[in-house]
Amino acid sequence: MVLSLRCANPAAARSYASLPVLLLSVIALTCASAPCFAQARPDTGSSGQLWFDATQLPSFTGVVERFLVNPRGEVDALLLREGPQVSFPPDAADELRHVAVPGRPLIVWGVRARSAPVITMLAFAPNAETTPMVLERFYWRRSGPGVKEGATRLSVAGAVRSPYYAPQGEVIGAVLEDGTVVLLPRGAMTADIARRLFKTGLRLEAEGLGYQGEVGRAVLADRLGEPGAVQAVPSAEPGAGPASEPPQMNR
Repeated sequence: MVLSLRCANPAAARSYASLPVLLLSVIALTCASAPCFAQARPDTGSSGQLWFDATQLPSFTGVVERFLVNPRGEVDALLLREGPQVSFPPDAADELRHVAVPGRPLIVWGVRARSAPVITMLAFAPNAETTPMVLERFYWRRSGPGVKEGATRLSVAGAVRSPYYAPQGEVIGAVLEDGTVVLLPRGAMTADIARRLFKTGLRLEAEGLGYQGEVGRAVLADRLGEPGAVQAVPSAEPGAGPASEPPQMNR
């Protein structure tokens, strides 16, 4: 199945594709304090805390490959078989996992980053005949503790399946072929690491605190590299030493 982008109004699709970052940031800040849960879209077109009809945003159709967990043990992303990553609030995960079964199609309404194949979800449905479920807010910026207190130290290894993206399109980690998520700490030399190590098919090893359980595995790497060449994750600031502060996750 080929990933498709659909919008009832082509002019609107072009408009959404070029929405300025400032406008989207205002939307995110307005919605950030609201609780998030999926609900059926009322006939009036109302969608809770959102003042617009989320299903008028571009839609993306693909086959669900797998869900992704973060180092806190929260499910907050999924991969479509066609390649794109989809981000959503962790408190919408249970409802979404009930509808979005791996191996089955999913329609997602949302905003795609300009520079990367990552979509910020605002509504979803298993098919065109089902009433979409609408999220109450954006999952827009990552801040907050990167790992929970008492997190387990993990050592992971595998081939890179794809980069892992922040909703805005920045590469902040990698997804391994088995679905393991490797994230970089805030302050890491992200661009340099991504260029050298987050290449599809490259073997990677990582160590750090994280989560491992039934829903998946994720590590906040403080050591990273190719097999036999694992080193402390470098800081982006000269003379700052290894990057060790966990990334903050805004929700």
